[in-house]
Amino acid sequence: MALGRLWRTVRYITGEQWVYRFVCRSRRIAMGCFPGVSQRWTARAAHKLPLPEVTNPESVSIGEIILILQRSVHGETYQSARHGKFRLLNREYDFGSIENIQWRGDFDEGNNPLRRMNLAYMGYVVPLLANGKPEDLQVVRRLLASFVSKNSWSEPGVFSDVWNTYTVSHRLINLLSGLALYRRAGGASDNVTERKILEHTRFCAAFIYANLERDLQFNHLMKNFVALTVYSAMCETKPLAFSFLRTAVPRSICQNILADGGHIERSPMYHILSLLDMRVFAASRLHSDVWKLLLDKTICRMTAALSAMTLADGEIALMNDSWAGEAPTPSDLIANTALKAGRLPLTGYESLRGGGDSVVFDCGPCGPDKNPGHAHADFLSIESTVAGKRFLVDTGVPTYTAGDLRDAARSAAAHNGPRLVGEEPLEFWKSFRVGRRGYAGLLDTSRLADLAPFQTAGWQSGYAYLKTDVRRFIGLWPGRALLVADLWLGSAENASVRFLISGDWDFTDKGVYEFDETHISVRALLGSIPDPQVASHWTRFDVKETAHKIDVLPVATVQGARSAVLFTWDKEFQEPDHIQIKTLFDQLGEAIPQVSKMGYNRYV
Repeated sequence: MALGRLWRTVRYITGEQWVYRFVCRSRRIAMGCFPGVSQRWTARAAHKLPLPEVTNPESVSIGEIILILQRSVHGETYQSARHGKFRLLNREYDFGSIENIQWRGDFDEGNNPLRRMNLAYMGYVVPLLANGKPEDLQVVRRLLASFVSKNSWSEPGVFSDVWNTYTVSHRLINLLSGLALYRRAGGASDNVTERKILEHTRFCAAFIYANLERDLQFNHLMKNFVALTVYSAMCETKPLAFSFLRTAVPRSICQNILADGGHIERSPMYHILSLLDMRVFAASRLHSDVWKLLLDKTICRMTAALSAMTLADGEIALMNDSWAGEAPTPSDLIANTALKAGRLPLTGYESLRGGGDSVVFDCGPCGPDKNPGHAHADFLSIESTVAGKRFLVDTGVPTYTAGDLRDAARSAAAHNGPRLVGEEPLEFWKSFRVGRRGYAGLLDTSRLADLAPFQTAGWQSGYAYLKTDVRRFIGLWPGRALLVADLWLGSAENASVRFLISGDWDFTDKGVYEFDETHISVRALLGSIPDPQVASHWTRFDVKETAHKIDVLPVATVQGARSAVLFTWDKEFQEPDHIQIKTLFDQLGEAIPQVSKMGYNRYV
């Protein structure tokens, strides 16, 4: 079974990824075995690079973009860095002083290095230096001295966290952006301290260049390219070694961003982070003769695509590996008035919207076959708002650490979609690996009756290995109601649907959910709904919140199973009758899957 799972995982990896998997791992092993030689080699390569100036207009433009990100991540907690105190992914850590920082501590993440990586990103130095205070420049110098002295390359695992290429890319971007903003704010010049910081970024640039993440590719490799672009943009003399970016960056953009503007890893959070990367590329003005047209189109498409992942409360849907606080909100990047309903047929997201009522529907692949690490089994899942308040919520991301909690959060049972109890549409293992996998997409709704003012439908093939075809219809009547109808064709003995309702809504003894003046009743038009249970979700990473869980039991049919759940918040709403519901299911079963290049043709 283990060998079969391994084959189902690695069969999608390209020859290039296999080669670089060997090359990158061998290089890391060599650097750990011969740290002195490796550091001297990297230092010699670094000395061939020019030192950045951080005073040109491009430097400030880049710094302002990065400042938006780091203010959203760190808020006002960045000020505690002066005293060796940090908030890392919503947990507080007090080391007593900068000199006592344990850069590679456990940080409650066990086998996952995410908090160690976040500490070593040094994102907190961006708002700190943006204040233009000379004493904060000295704080950054002490932080770097502590970091370098305590993170020997001979330490086991050091290249998996604080000296991971992805981490080093973030650190380079943040240090240079912070210095550019410090200069812009009129901070007093300190040539010795500034040179120390610039020399570290130069060493980082040489390290990144020698250790590009060509084995993982996608958002990791793009972040490497962003870092080298930032470095080049801030140098008066452009490094010849980085001239490969001229063609490498456009290829990376085409790998990461789909034609409909969505991010290929299907995570709304990473979509926003990648949109910021596009803006950094544009602000660099590097190779503008080649990049400008592509960047202009990509930024425009990504900005428009953000609407399809955003609910009426102004926050993104938390599908796949997404959580609040790791990226700016959509309103930080675009005006709320620009957020409209949208459909992304390649990415696989669609939003229905009217006033404060909205739905985001996940109806696409779990991610790229070559690297689906951030995938969740959220096929046909939805999140919704009613009267501008989040109502149906995603489980979110409690942890990145491999184990029961990570597995549960990625499972079909953790999402608001149709499923087969005891079975999974994706074969998860460890923190980020996926073996057997299904696909999902939109259905052609042209033959569906116009039951609701806004409606959509989708399919998923995650249970095709059990010869089960699963489909869902969503209908929204803004200001009135939401209908969710699910159809299982084939084996459906264990069919079930789960809905997770935010704990901000109170459940009354009358079976109604209340928030302020809004009252929502939940009724099964087909199937049955037992009493709700107490459950949990994580809007922010590792921050547990209470929710209400509803498990819907479908009605068995000769062909499989059916369920239809109606959420109403208008007492005068006239619900669909039995004939309309029967017609809907008949048409849903006959609807044709929309086929595209993105793997939907694997539908069974």
